Formats: sequence, structure tokens, C-alpha cells
Amino acid sequence: MEKNELEEKTIEYQKINEQLQSLAAQKDRLTMQKTEHKNAEVEITKAKGKVFSAVGSVIVEVTKEDAETSVKERAEMIELRLTVVNRQIHEFSEKEKKMRSELEGMLKNNQM
Repeated sequence: MEKNELEEKTIEYQKINEQLQSLAAQKDRLTMQKTEHKNAEVEITKAKGKVFSAVGSVIVEVTKEDAETSVKERAEMIELRLTVVNRQIHEFSEKEKKMRSELEGMLKNNQM
């Protein structure tokens, strides 16, 4: 086994771990957004008077129905993105396990 091959595998393993960390951070952000949108849905449902929505840096009055539709659509989008991120996490976790096993094998063979 060549030293370069071990170095390349180690670098690849590190990249996989970095991608896993990035995906975990994305998952955390999306989970937080999902919770915020669920809370917004509850508040809109309880609303008796006017309902306002942020459009960019401006807050405008909207109908309760439009606000509910908008929040539900965004919540669905977040849920879809969360599903994709979870699938990517699973795929990278499998790659990480395989790569770790390969590296451990390479190191054992190199020490003999």
C-alpha cells in the first residue's frame, strides 16, 4: 500500500465528515424552521382580527386564508427539504462507515 493512497483516502474521509457536519447543521436549521411554521399556523388559526405577513422587509396585511395557505406551503417546502437532507445524511453516513472500514484495513495492513 502506498502512502499517497492512504493520504487520499484520509482526505476523502475528512471531506465526507465535513459534508455530514454541514448536512447536520442544515437539518437543525430546517427543524427549527419547521417548528416556527407550526407555531405560526397555530397563531394564524387563533387570530380573530387582522393578519399581517412579512414580504421581504415590509409587513403587509393579508387575509387569514392567504396567511394560512402561505404558511402551509412553506411548511410543506421545509418538510420536503428535510426529507432530502435526511436521505443525504443517510447516504453520507453509509459512505463514512465504508470509508472508515477501508482506512482501518489499510492501517492494519500497513502496520504488519
